[in-house]
Amino acid sequence: MTHSAWFWTAIAYFIAAIPTGVVVARLRGVDLRQAGSGNIGATNAGRVLGAKLGVLVLVLDVIKAATPVWLAMRPEALGPHDTVGLACVGFAAVCGHIFPIYLGFKGGKGVACALGVFLALDPAVAALAVIMYGQSVWLTRVSAFGSLTAVTAITLSLVIGGRPVPYQLLALATAVIIWLRHVSNVRGMLAEARERKRAKAREPEPE
Repeated sequence: MTHSAWFWTAIAYFIAAIPTGVVVARLRGVDLRQAGSGNIGATNAGRVLGAKLGVLVLVLDVIKAATPVWLAMRPEALGPHDTVGLACVGFAAVCGHIFPIYLGFKGGKGVACALGVFLALDPAVAALAVIMYGQSVWLTRVSAFGSLTAVTAITLSLVIGGRPVPYQLLALATAVIIWLRHVSNVRGMLAEARERKRAKAREPEPE
């Protein structure tokens, strides 16, 4: 990477590492890390602080990831054609939220920030991710399932659409990290599915 790319990558990390959920919760006298699931993201913020503040945290998380990418895309910065540099900037933004230096590298799960990054890099793909998220949550009522569907859809759409390889690799790396961050959620969903199956098996046969 060029010196300019390193600069914007660092900027992206430190901006995206700002724990917006924690800040918003602190303004309400709540430590988000000690409430609900303990996650600093929008889902837990909405659960603990209410839907309106949850949406606010979501929007702020999207903006803090999208902003450094948009700034780096300017012709006087990296420009829109430095796909390698921009992919690094985007990945730094996602990592900043997940591993924030301000919180001892213990952050959120990165879904909203991933959306922000691709909103800047490829708005059509970001719009598809939002649709997939909404549809999945509507069908399952599980936010984690929607999140995993959305990040997977981003990766597949970039590959199928023949988008720049650095963006495809960015999406793949981001999806892998987010899937790993959701391991406990996946285990919970599988356990719940097994329990429903057992409950159904215990139901008496109709006479």
